[in-house]
Amino acid sequence: MKRRAALFGAVAVVLGSAPAAADDITAWLVQVSDAARQSNYQGVVVYRDAQRMEVMRLVHRQQDGRVQERLTSLTGQSRDILREGDSVSSLVGDEPVHSSGPQILFPMLSQDLLTQAATHYEYRDLGLARVAGRSCRGVMMSPRDEFRYGYEICGDVVKAVPLRVTLLDRRGRTVEQLVFTEIAFPERIDDVAFALTLGATRVAVGGATAVNPAAEVNPAADAPETWRLVTLPPGFRIVRRTLAPSPDGQGMAEHVLVSDGLSAVSVFGVRQATPGKAFSGLSSIGGMNAYGLRVGVFHITVIGEVPLGTVRMIGDGLAAPSGEDLARPAELTD
Repeated sequence: MKRRAALFGAVAVVLGSAPAAADDITAWLVQVSDAARQSNYQGVVVYRDAQRMEVMRLVHRQQDGRVQERLTSLTGQSRDILREGDSVSSLVGDEPVHSSGPQILFPMLSQDLLTQAATHYEYRDLGLARVAGRSCRGVMMSPRDEFRYGYEICGDVVKAVPLRVTLLDRRGRTVEQLVFTEIAFPERIDDVAFALTLGATRVAVGGATAVNPAAEVNPAADAPETWRLVTLPPGFRIVRRTLAPSPDGQGMAEHVLVSDGLSAVSVFGVRQATPGKAFSGLSSIGGMNAYGLRVGVFHITVIGEVPLGTVRMIGDGLAAPSGEDLARPAELTD
């Protein structure tokens, strides 16, 4: 106990005993974000939300400018998820599938991004804690409104890698959490750690990577008008518009990514000449919420790690082309 007290005392001297200034907090968040991407680490993590708990082995490295991360289930059904940048290969059992699971460990942050996001988040230093037998420094990013979740992050005081990341609702209740129970920082991780069985499905995903909300883009400006995003929650902007695999994997969808810099929401639109069976209404899995509806001849799915009210506001703020009707799910009609 005396040795533990001495360790915490020494770290407290390094970090300072007075409350951290805002610039110091955001500088630490950027350091944690950089370490989450650039460091080599491996260990066992526990992922939990309101419906489930999973124990997984996580291996992460950056080599030659390429970031790779692999999650392997240690409980329940056999599952492997390999991430390389924005690309994902996944296997459930012996079948290649596109499956849900814990997102990347921590968003990509910058000082400029955090300065912009301060309009919608409050940053607070939580001091020291202990996770996986290591000292970590905690920071809270609390939402200032009901349109986004908060983050509680505890980064290793030596390596800065986040040892615990918790997603919180506005009342401070845990929505989901990823926490290391053991972790190591090897200098080198061999290629074999990231080898999946041939045939694994590869898809592009947005993940939890934060994007700069000031970089609003509309590459489809010269394309024929489809559906339009008219109303967005405060602070959210369109940052990307592309074609991507549809959420059900059955075709291509127009994909619009909107973000406030920390939280991101994907809007997928698939043309349907005649109404068919498709997801309609609201759905939740852990911190991920989705809203399905028809806009003219398009079936729209709004999905993101944000509160239900946020995906519904985005969906209800869509406009159909050429004055066509927006068809909200009957059970959600006011």
